[in-house]
Amino acid sequence: MPQTAHEIRQRITKNQLVLIFYWCLNDQEIVGLAKLCGIHHSSFPNPEIKNRVICSLCQEFFGQSSLFKEISRVLGKASKDAIRRIKSMEMDEISMFFGNPDYLRTGGDELGQGLWAMLMDSRPQVQNYAHSLLTELKVLGLAHGYGKEELGIEELENCFLGDEPINQNDLELSTDSLVLPKSDQKNRDDTFSRSVSHQIGTDCLEEQSSHLNQHVLDLVYQCRNLQQQFQEQVNQNQFLKEENRALKEQVLCYESHELVIEQLVEEKRILQLDLAEVRSKLERQLSPHMEWDKAALVTSFQSLEQLADQAQHVFDRLCLDLEEHLNSLQQINRDSTANLDWIQQRISSLGNSSNKKVNYTPNLPRVGIFVDVQNMFYAAKDRYAGRLDYIKLLDLMVGPRQLTVAYAYIVQIPEIDQSSFVSLLEHNGYTIRTKDLRLRGDGSAKGDWDVGITVDIAMMLDSLDVVALASGDGDFCELAELVKRRNKRIEVAAFSHNTSMDLIRSADQFLPISNEMII
Repeated sequence: MPQTAHEIRQRITKNQLVLIFYWCLNDQEIVGLAKLCGIHHSSFPNPEIKNRVICSLCQEFFGQSSLFKEISRVLGKASKDAIRRIKSMEMDEISMFFGNPDYLRTGGDELGQGLWAMLMDSRPQVQNYAHSLLTELKVLGLAHGYGKEELGIEELENCFLGDEPINQNDLELSTDSLVLPKSDQKNRDDTFSRSVSHQIGTDCLEEQSSHLNQHVLDLVYQCRNLQQQFQEQVNQNQFLKEENRALKEQVLCYESHELVIEQLVEEKRILQLDLAEVRSKLERQLSPHMEWDKAALVTSFQSLEQLADQAQHVFDRLCLDLEEHLNSLQQINRDSTANLDWIQQRISSLGNSSNKKVNYTPNLPRVGIFVDVQNMFYAAKDRYAGRLDYIKLLDLMVGPRQLTVAYAYIVQIPEIDQSSFVSLLEHNGYTIRTKDLRLRGDGSAKGDWDVGITVDIAMMLDSLDVVALASGDGDFCELAELVKRRNKRIEVAAFSHNTSMDLIRSADQFLPISNEMII
């Protein structure tokens, strides 16, 4: 279930909450929240007043008051779009989106709202990832740099002095002490400075913690780089295997050529014997007045000998080229194997230190299955008056390869109960994506997954070797070209009568569906 505001304030720290306030809420939202909490202040955009208001809001969130629920509600309202987006994303998509250090350094409302949305998410792994991101932001230096660079004041650092969650004793300022008569203004400022100055002694410990966190982050980046190098070596090894297969075919072709050349050599030997015999006969039989015919015959025989020598030279050159190619491939294969072994050892050593295991089968291509159920349903119904067997379809599209994902995209129609059909697909390995049929104002209806399928494939393309699309819709031609430009394989499975010819030409392979897969 989602985290409550009480659970969040048990884990989040002061500096992390202040960053979220700055990134999630604009000045108007901060003013409105301050009024809701009874915090009086001077008008914005005075950065010093804004800092004090945010520090007071932090005090209310971590204090004994029940206002922390209202503060959580306002933050949730400001982050409602991010909450809906995070809820629809898988963990690997979230880590891919937020895992870029350059993106984290930019900060901004999109990052702050995303962090609050992950803190409010119902999945523990997403919540833990949000806390690790907040820690990583501090290691990157954002916690000590954002407020000073953007606002030009020193007071914000007083809100960043500790790493432990705030308790009531950490802040001694009253929310009613922000606006005082002018005669008491100086005394209030002195009181505020003394209330936070006792935390400065923790700077040394915080610096050491920052160095440790930086070291951990370096190890994480190093592990990511090694994994990327491992993936590159795997791809290179796959490419070398394909090239080796092509060269083997060339070797077979060369062997057939070798047989032909051997036959030519044998024919040459027989011709040379015949030539010697004919020459001896001519020398005995030809008269002196026919000496010019003898010279012409000698010239013809010499031409035949030259042709035979040229054939032998071509054969020798082909053999040398083949031997050089084979030696080069063997050396490349040995180097690639050594590099893969080293990278696997490094990843294994890093994985043992963090209790993580890397499971991957480099010999099998990774296949992603994407089935447009609506397109398949009507094609089977119109042509065969039956239903497609999606279990056989999955076996056909996967083949002897490694299945990574299998998505089935369904349009929900209110009048039709598809729960049993959805359960059947889920039980047999499909991940279901659904959307409701949309009714237009003129009474017509629209429901398709073209854009959703395209977005999912584009986001997962780096983790796949083969994209298998079950649809005959010609709108996917541009998607097929994109997949091939990324050096990935695109395969299309559909009914021949219902498939766009442009889509068939764009795909690397077309798998026609016959009546044997109809139930």
